[in-house]
Amino acid sequence: MKNPDSFRRIVAGIALLVWPLLEFLAFLTSPPGKSHAPAIFRENATTVQVSALLYLWAALALIPVTFALAHLLRSRAPRTSNVGAAIGLIGSGHALTLFTTDFYDLALAQTLPDAQAEMVTARAGELWGFLFGMLLPAFLAHVGLFTLLIALAVVRIAPWWVPVAAFAGTLVPFLAVDQAPAVQATGALFHLAAYGWIALRVLRMPDAEWGGKAGGEVTAPLPARA
Repeated sequence: MKNPDSFRRIVAGIALLVWPLLEFLAFLTSPPGKSHAPAIFRENATTVQVSALLYLWAALALIPVTFALAHLLRSRAPRTSNVGAAIGLIGSGHALTLFTTDFYDLALAQTLPDAQAEMVTARAGELWGFLFGMLLPAFLAHVGLFTLLIALAVVRIAPWWVPVAAFAGTLVPFLAVDQAPAVQATGALFHLAAYGWIALRVLRMPDAEWGGKAGGEVTAPLPARA
């Protein structure tokens, strides 16, 4: 706590590890099926709440993750660092609000007939405020993260397989939307590989390099075995 550079570096490294782990657990505990069917939500009331909380915490962890990636680029790609961080933080903020909707869907499933609950959920999804003010902006989190990850590879702070693995991890849940939660959760393992590599890089980094003091600067990546 006495050394702000060390504290921020450790928090950044932990966040880079925690967010894909939370994402993995969130998918693993999510109810089966791609729709918020009232019957499924009622049958899995506990795991619906656990999964929603894990998604919420994962989205919250994306905030320090975005700052960490942007910080690594501050000297070698400052404009990309600022743009990527701005986009990513806007998306993460909207994602935080988006993941509260599972609680409302569960409450509807427990208090209204199925047809009415489905009608309310469908109507909420059609509202322009929800669609354009919450749902679509949340995807900016991915845009911001990929902007930063690609920049890290371009300036040779991270190897190219890192953004590729991160992209694969984002695609898997969409491609496996009809599959079991355990299958969708495998996407988070790709994220764990990508962000975990960066996390180890950050946690092993000298404070001077992280803080940019006394000539310290983020340099080329560690060997692949790291």
